[in-house]
Amino acid sequence: MEAYCKAHGGFADVWCLVYDFQTLIAGVIAVIVALLALFPVWCQLRDTNLQTRISRRETLATMLRAGLRRHAKVEESIARPLDEVARATSDPVGEPEAIDTEAAFYLEQQLSRVLDWYLVVLADTEPPEIETCKRALKSALDELVETLGEAHWADHNDQQQDEDYIPDEEWGRIVARCAQAKIDAADKVARARTAHRTLKTAQDRWSRSLRDQIAALDRAIAKTE
Repeated sequence: MEAYCKAHGGFADVWCLVYDFQTLIAGVIAVIVALLALFPVWCQLRDTNLQTRISRRETLATMLRAGLRRHAKVEESIARPLDEVARATSDPVGEPEAIDTEAAFYLEQQLSRVLDWYLVVLADTEPPEIETCKRALKSALDELVETLGEAHWADHNDQQQDEDYIPDEEWGRIVARCAQAKIDAADKVARARTAHRTLKTAQDRWSRSLRDQIAALDRAIAKTE
């Protein structure tokens, strides 16, 4: 082949060039064939990734919508009674004061089990940060309701209970607890309101996180399409 290449010119030069680089050319052709074979696989993977992103985006959007509705219902349920009990345990300038008997009775009814559907029935259904705040709010509300109950109990009941007479010493302790509960209610309200605000902050942080994830997926989907 070398003698032939030396004796002939023109097209022979091309064939000689192919002869000299046949191994390299065969390798290049093999690479091109492999790439052509991989192209449909790459397209399939791209389409699969796109569908995965779209599915993930819809899942997050559904979670966000459901969460926002749930959190709005929580706010609607608890905001008004907490505002009312805050006003009942503070003077016009915002200083703590003892709650009166009738307000304690009314607000105990309003706050008793007000968020059980969320704090009890839906316990352990949300992210850990929110669940921690839910438990703190439930504890604070339980203490507040208990204190409100003690704040009016002695005023709404007699030392003579049906056929049972409460001894003077024990009745004195009940009356004292009632008076102290009227004063303690303000601190219990403050704790409940703080727990409520902390829960709202955790809920807002969660919703922002989902919105950020959805926005990132939207950008990725737009680039793929």
